Order: sequence, then structure tokens, then C-alpha cells
Amino acid sequence: MRTVDGPTGPGVLEDVPLPSGPLTVLRPADPDAMAPEPVAGSGHEEMHPPHWAHLWPSGRALATAVDHAGPARLGGRRVLELGCGLGLPSLVAARHGAVPVLATDRSPAAVAWVAANARRNALKVDTAVAPFDTADPIGDDRRWDLVLAADVLYGAAAADALTALLPRLTSRRAAVWLADPGRPETPRWLDDARERWTVRTRPLPHGVDLHVLRRRP
Repeated sequence: MRTVDGPTGPGVLEDVPLPSGPLTVLRPADPDAMAPEPVAGSGHEEMHPPHWAHLWPSGRALATAVDHAGPARLGGRRVLELGCGLGLPSLVAARHGAVPVLATDRSPAAVAWVAANARRNALKVDTAVAPFDTADPIGDDRRWDLVLAADVLYGAAAADALTALLPRLTSRRAAVWLADPGRPETPRWLDDARERWTVRTRPLPHGVDLHVLRRRP
């Protein structure tokens, strides 16, 4: 890894191994040294650490699953990533020909780093500052063929918001790929999801599960 300038501070270039070949990702050199960011809470604003600045196991595992899908399954598909952080799954989807690809996160800094990585790798990835636990995070009526999310079930409010949001974002034949490291909220969320979706789960490396949701007929 070598140090370079990033969009909001010092960065390092890391080669992330993937089945189809490594992807060079620019990430913050010291995530723990970055300033906390405001996050809207229950009627007030809280300061949270920049969790987006890490390449977490769930994001890496989801990116590997997306890479395995390849251009045969991703080419020309409309892909949305929620809570993208550094957006590794979105970058991989774009590399395999998904279009459009939209990576969203509540953090303006996060989407700035995703956009920088897309430019660096000559990939077409759109970005938007959009918390998925708001009423209308995307701001348009597009429907997506594939929705990606890695480690987003970090509390009951986030889980309930995701349950309500997914039907509004997805096309009739859409799939949702959710990578999860075993958050306590996940079993309840999956039980609720089965009322509207079929759910198949398979293990990924590093203790991460991939939950694949498809609309019920």
C-alpha cells in the first residue's frame, strides 16, 4: 500500500483481491483519526465515528459475491447500494457492466471517496448522499433490479426502515443481496421479510452470511 491524497484527507491504495482479479481501492489512511460526523437521531443530532471509512468484512464478502456473479448476471442491470461506505460492491458491479450503478450513504465524505475510486478505476458509478432510513432517500421513482447492502441492520430503526423501503425501490423481478455478520436484529428482520420475499441464505467468508431476497409471486 502507498500513501496518496484522498478527497477528504490522506489515503492509501489497497489492492483488494477478487475472483476476477484485484481492484485497487483508495481508502482513508487512518480511519480512526478522522473527525466524527453528525447523524440525525431521535429529534436531535448525534456525532458518530466515520464507520464508512473502513473496508469491513461484510463489504469485502459482498463484493466477492458480486464478482462471482460476473457480467453474465450483472451486465445491463440497474444496481443500487444502500449504506455503501467505501462502495466496494458498487465498484465491482460497475466493473461487470451493471448500469446504472448508484452508491448511496448518509455521509458526504463516504460518497466522495466512492466517486474518487470510480474515477481512478475508470468505472461509471453514480453517488448520492442518501440515508436509507429516511422516507424518500433516493428522491426519484426508479426501480432497481438488484439492491446491495452490507452490514446495515445495526439497530431496530434501521431494520424497520429497510423493510419499508425495499418494496418501493425494487422492480417486480428484483433481488436484494444483504451481507450480514450476525447482527442481533437480523433474525427478526428476516422473519418480517419472509412475508413479502423468499429468502435464501448462504455463508460467505469471515463469518458473514449472504441473504438473497426475491419478491414472492
